[in-house]
Amino acid sequence: MRLKSFQTPNFRGWKAVVLHRPHPDLDRLTRQLERFGMEVECVWPELSAEHRSSDIILFDADMGHEEQFPWPQSDQPMPMVALIGSEAPGRVEWAIQRGAGAHLGKPIGSTGVFGALVVAVRSFQTSRAATDRIADLESRLARRPNVVEAVVLLMDLHKCTSGEAYGHLRSLAMTGRVSVEDAADALVAQIGGQTPERKQGRE
Repeated sequence: MRLKSFQTPNFRGWKAVVLHRPHPDLDRLTRQLERFGMEVECVWPELSAEHRSSDIILFDADMGHEEQFPWPQSDQPMPMVALIGSEAPGRVEWAIQRGAGAHLGKPIGSTGVFGALVVAVRSFQTSRAATDRIADLESRLARRPNVVEAVVLLMDLHKCTSGEAYGHLRSLAMTGRVSVEDAADALVAQIGGQTPERKQGRE
């Protein structure tokens, strides 16, 4: 899936939280983030619920553990960057499951930080767009029965084919500037109980 547009952020004014124990790596990373104009908060050993409002989180994957995060793995509220010194498969896998969209190798050097931030943001936006699209498709699928019912109603009212009835429904949606599903819901609510078949069914 392709995002319609992606502008590389300059990160000025962003709030970054670094979950890492006191260490020279932490000092070097903090200085670089501050050079980008970011507001940096360093915390250890765990995040708090208030950190959900952060713009990005960088976390130590070497000594990290699940209890440090106040939200479940299934919930990723912001872009995340894993700080990795050990390439042990278990540590890398945990960082990915924890939501890392990019990683930064330790020891922290003079390069790589900006690129990791950009990749993490891009990965987060792509993932969020995919999640939103899936939710939208699932919602539309759940509402298909009403669309079918609306098409049947229009076929009866206009004495037309199913294709022509669906065209009428799309026209209603475009006129009302709503989705086909919303137009179908409104149509069924408005005239769904007024057809002879329905009246006979109630008698």
